[in-house]
Amino acid sequence: MRSLITWNMISLDGFFEGPEKGGLDWFRFDDQLEKYILETQLEADTILFGRVTYEGMAAYWPSAQGQIADFMNRVPKVVFSRTLDKADWNNTRLVTENAAEEVRKLKQQPGGTIFVFGSANFTATLMQNDLIDEYRIGLNPIVLGLGTPMFKGSKNSRPLRLLQASPLSSGLVLLHYAPEASVRGR
Repeated sequence: MRSLITWNMISLDGFFEGPEKGGLDWFRFDDQLEKYILETQLEADTILFGRVTYEGMAAYWPSAQGQIADFMNRVPKVVFSRTLDKADWNNTRLVTENAAEEVRKLKQQPGGTIFVFGSANFTATLMQNDLIDEYRIGLNPIVLGLGTPMFKGSKNSRPLRLLQASPLSSGLVLLHYAPEASVRGR
């Protein structure tokens, strides 16, 4: 079975987006983070997005340059949305119904790791359906005060086990967590 990993940058107070929608100028991007991204993207062969994150990514990456841009434009992508009519970004497929069922099917197919970037509402759906195998978080040394929380409200707590913690010289800390049930099964 394929693993599903969420990968997000968040502030110390838990926001993945500041008060201005799409504003990501607050997170620390340096050579160490770029190296980490280039190394870890090799394990992914599919990326999933909710509509809002997809629209931001589709507006940015097609004209961007570099190895990360090459990966983002090449890799197969699936956007989950009840409101989009089409998904024009290269190698993107649109799913308009039953996201959890579609993700279960994707996880059963042969292939590499599936990544989810951003997409707080979509991630909440994945969490509610116990579909996330690992959480990767870039914890940024900043308190935003306001913004969009990465983790939306849930009826149940989600115990996690730390798999890895790697501080970078910028102050950013890369954290890898797995749900307790996944850790026990390893």
